[in-house]
Amino acid sequence: MKKILTTPIKAEDLQDIRVGDVIYLTGTLVTCRDVCHRRLIELKRPIPYDLNGKAIFHAGPIVRKKRRQMGDGIRRPDNQYAYGKF
Repeated sequence: MKKILTTPIKAEDLQDIRVGDVIYLTGTLVTCRDVCHRRLIELKRPIPYDLNGKAIFHAGPIVRKKRRQMGDGIRRPDNQYAYGKF
């Protein structure tokens, strides 16, 4: 099944989603790394964004090997297992 979700997402928007469904997201999507999760959970420090109803894309920057510089706004998906404890 194909479903289009628009943020902010409500609990009832997720009720009929099943494994194997294709989900398209529109609206505000927040990127977040392990540092943010640690700040939220372990340090109990707030982040400067309201995440209610938002979608979090676990992502990290692409680093260029030659100069060890960050890519130009390029992000890649992070391994979700790094966030398992959060």
